[in-house]
Order: sequence, then structure tokens, then C-alpha cells
Amino acid sequence: MRKFGFYPRLAARSLRLNGKFYLPYLLSGTVAAAMLYDILFLNMNRGVAQLKGTNAVQGLLGFGAMVVALFSFALLCYTNGFLMKRRQKELGLYNILGMEKRHMGRLLLWETVYAALLCAVGGLLLGVLLSKLFLLLLCAVMQAEIPFGFEVPRDAVLYTAAAFGGIFLLNYLLNLLRLNRVKPIELLHGGETGEREPKTKWVLTLLGLVTMGAGYGISLTVSDPVNALMLFFLAVILVIIGTYCLFTAGSIALLKALRKNKKYYYRTRHFTAVSGMLHRMKRNAAGLAAICILSTMVLVTVSTTLCLYMGVNDILNRMYCRDVQTYVNRGAPEDLPKVKALYERKAAELGVEMKDFAALCFYAPAADYANNRTDVDPYLERANGADVVGDPNDGPLRVYVGCNLAPDADAGLFAASVEVGTRDLDLSSSWSFTDDCRAGRTDFWASLGGFFFIGLFLGSLFLMAAVLIIYYKQISEGYEDARSFVIMQQVGMTEAEVKDSVRSQISLVFFLPLVAAACHTAGAFPMTKKILLLFGLSNTGLFLLCSAATLLIFAVVYYCIYRLTAREYYRIVKR
Repeated sequence: MRKFGFYPRLAARSLRLNGKFYLPYLLSGTVAAAMLYDILFLNMNRGVAQLKGTNAVQGLLGFGAMVVALFSFALLCYTNGFLMKRRQKELGLYNILGMEKRHMGRLLLWETVYAALLCAVGGLLLGVLLSKLFLLLLCAVMQAEIPFGFEVPRDAVLYTAAAFGGIFLLNYLLNLLRLNRVKPIELLHGGETGEREPKTKWVLTLLGLVTMGAGYGISLTVSDPVNALMLFFLAVILVIIGTYCLFTAGSIALLKALRKNKKYYYRTRHFTAVSGMLHRMKRNAAGLAAICILSTMVLVTVSTTLCLYMGVNDILNRMYCRDVQTYVNRGAPEDLPKVKALYERKAAELGVEMKDFAALCFYAPAADYANNRTDVDPYLERANGADVVGDPNDGPLRVYVGCNLAPDADAGLFAASVEVGTRDLDLSSSWSFTDDCRAGRTDFWASLGGFFFIGLFLGSLFLMAAVLIIYYKQISEGYEDARSFVIMQQVGMTEAEVKDSVRSQISLVFFLPLVAAACHTAGAFPMTKKILLLFGLSNTGLFLLCSAATLLIFAVVYYCIYRLTAREYYRIVKR
């Protein structure tokens, strides 16, 4: 047992023999490591740091790196637990052959070392190969110049290696804990113990309904965009709690209610399907809830960022109406002639010609006021020569003065000169600012492009996690149902009836998370629509179109995943 090289060779052989289970785990770990390296690469890249408007983007990239690291930890810990469960019988056989738990601990150590090296090294190599591609994509969506050169930031490599080294070390410690808590006989018979019928947990079901209702209620009742942003994460947490509770307890209550319906239950197809799901739901509810939450994250993240990116022109027209513009928030009508005179004086001093000059006071609706900027053209159309338009009940009075300049004029210099000049004016409000809108448009394009890139990046990560959980769920249930498949045929069911029952059972369980995710996305729509107002986007039709298109595309991808994994499931149960 102590011969040098025995455990490394045995661990390598074990990885090969369990390739069906380990390969998706290692591939997911490798891709996750590559994604972490690439987002760190973009955050630390010197060329990206020199692009215009990347200050906000680099902040988003840093936040995205934290999300990728934490999500990789959760994903690999989840799949590691699945792997250990599937290998209980193998470890029990090692125990019968003379291995003690400390020997199996050494075996698991070498397996962990191999897995960590494959994922970390493979992920870094893949990340380096893809880094330039991600840089090109980021620059494309930001409409920025592509920086020349190629670099491999040392800190990005070190942080990625450290993060995944820590994840696999924790997985190894968790495996040792599981190994020490289980009895040898339980190892040998792992996965063969029958499941008792789960009890209906009405308290947990009620908790799920309350938390889910509270999360939906916040989304439907919040009216102010700022409050919507502040309450968004609370609503998300409540919906997550509700989802887990309802998948764990509510699904059991629903299946028992179906069983009491004699007309529905006492049919060959429904009888076996409901019975199978009822005994399976207790064990698999967490996996279904995780798939539902991940699917919702993909839908909300991608649809929101896609809508922002497609509606960027509406946002820019709303926020930056002219080349240079000055706002005085909570101002007074007597401020208007002062700012108008300032514009005329600065134009004369700098020798520039003002075009499309506009000046007025208006009462801004709450949503516009929250954005600090608004499209003033609708107010100008209603002015008819008046200096003040709007209803005082709409909100605070705002003073606006703006103009366009010739293409070759220095808008930045003119805006800076006006900004300095406003400080010497005796305005009724100190809350005023002047925009160089040409630079603002460039910076906003860059920031919004980076936001869109992060949304797609994280959406891809969430989708990968959902695919991995779905795959392991199908494989696990395939091995569990293989025995049931034979038993049902032995008691008189035809193979066609058995396949029809199994197909009904799997389809219902498999698509339940997708339906729930669609409901969550619809429930979040009112709140996310208000949050988009903070970015200056009020095009509800565009957001609805992006949400529907994202849901449709995701449903097609989800169905393709189902078909691929179901094929492997049927291959297992028919052996």
C-alpha cells in the first residue's frame, strides 16, 4: 500500500474509468478558470485602461471577476458532491479489498491534485488563447480602438491559480469529511438505498408562497426608479428563497394532490410518472431549483443588457440633446437669463457659433429628474414662446440651456468655460452642471458596451452551470431508473408504455424549471423596466421585445440540451 507511485497511478486510473462523470466536471472547471483569467486580463490590461470611458468598465470587470470566482466555487463544490455520491460503491469496494479511510484519503488527494492541475493549467492556457478574442469583442461593443500588443498579466495568472487552488483544496477537505462520516457498509451500498415517500411540509410550502409573493409584490408595486434599484437585490433574495421552498415542499404537495385525483392518477402513464416524481422530488428539488434560478439569471441578465445596448441611441438622444448643455436643478425662472447671457458671452470670447440654441425652464417628471438629464425637445415644442412650461405638480423646476457647435469647434473647451462661468453667477441653486456631450456620448457608448459585454459574459457562465447541473441530473436519474425500467416490464408493462411513462416523467420535471424561470422573468419585468429608467431608457416596447427574444432563444437552447442529455439517459436505462 505504501509503495511510492501506487496512489498516483490508482488515482489516474480512477479518473479514466470514471471519465463519464469526471469529464464534464473537468471541462467546466477548465472553462470557468479560463473565464476568470480572461475577465481579470481585461481588467488589468494596460491597453484597455487607456481607452476612453473605461473607468466604469474596469469597475464592472472587477465586480464580474468576483462573481465568476464565487460562482465557480459554488458550481465546482456542487458537482464535486455529485461525483462523491456516484463513487461511494467504488470506495466501498476499495475498503473491502483492504484500504482504510486514510488510504482512500490519499487516493482522493491525488485525484484532487490531478483535477486541480488539469483545470488550472488547462484553463490558463485556454484563457490566454482566448484573451485577444475577448479583447476584440470588448472593443467592438465599446466602439473603441483596438490596442496593439499582446500581454499576459502576471497578477491575472496568480489570482486565477490561487482561486482554483483554494476551490479544489476546499473540495478535498469536504471529501475527507464525507468519507469520515460514512460507514464502510454504506459506501458499498451507496446509491441503492430506497427513498421513502416524502412528507408534505406545509410550513415550508407556506414560507415559499409568502417569500415568493413578497418578491413579486416588490417588483409590481415599486414606483420610483431609485427605490427599484435599492430593493432589487432584496426581491431577488426573496424569490430565490421562495423558489427553493416551493421546489422542495410545494412540488411534493402538488404531486400528492394529483395522486388524490383518481381520474388523473389511475392511468398507466400518470400513475408511474407521479409516483416516480414524488419519491424523486425530495432528493432532486435543490437541483431543479438551482436550474430555475440559473435560467432566470441568464434571461434577466441578457435581456436587460441587450435592451440597453439596442436602445443606446434613444438613451443618448435623451441624455445628450445638444453638443453642450447646462442644467440647473431646483432652479428658478430668474436663473434662465443669467445662463443664456453666459452662453452668449462665452461664444463671443471663444469665437464659436452656436446652433440650435435652446433655453427654457420646465417642471420635470420624477423619472426624468432621477436621471439628471432629459430630452428637452418635447418641452420646447410645448413652450410657444413661454420661458416656463409644465405642471408644478410634476416635480422640481429645472433650468436648461444648450446648443450645438460646428463639427470642428472644441466642444470640450466651450463646456469647460461655461462650467467655470456658472460658478460666478448668482444662481438660486448650487446644483448645476454643464455637459460636453460629444465626450459624454463617447464615454457612455464605452460604458454601455462594457456593461453589455459583462452581461453576455456572465450569462454564458450561468448557462454553462445550468447545462452541467442538467447533465449530471440526467445521468444520475438514468442510473437510478435503470432498475425501475426493468421492474416495470417484469410486472406487465410493455416497453412502449414504460418509455412513454418515463418520457412523461422526465419532460415534466425537466421543463418545470424553464416554466418557473419564465414566470420569474415576467415578475421581474416591472422592476427592471424602472431600473432601466435610471440609464435613460424608457422604451418599454424594446425591452419587451428583447425579453421575449431572449426567452425564445433560451428555450430553444434549453430544449436542445434536453434532447442531448435525454439521449444519454435512455442509453443508460436500456442497458
